[in-house]
Amino acid sequence: MNNVRLIATIVAKENHENEVLSACKAMIKPSHKDEGCIQYELHKDTTQPRTFIFFEIWENQSAIDKHNETAHMKAFVENLKDKIELLDIKFIEKLA
Repeated sequence: MNNVRLIATIVAKENHENEVLSACKAMIKPSHKDEGCIQYELHKDTTQPRTFIFFEIWENQSAIDKHNETAHMKAFVENLKDKIELLDIKFIEKLA
């Protein structure tokens, strides 16, 4: 079975960049401990200062589903609901 890869893009509302960045950074350590997490990285768009990007690799869809049900993920979503303009998740496939 192939690993599941995704890119999650978050755009902070104006004047909420620091709060969103802090919340995103706080997700790294607990997510690395989640069962099935292979890679979980946070990036910042160099041309769009309010845009943050997670690059994730999981063992399978079940691992992602479990991650989405964790207390840290639920708190993250709740904390950001009024501070972001966009949350876009794209599942991607490595071709080469």
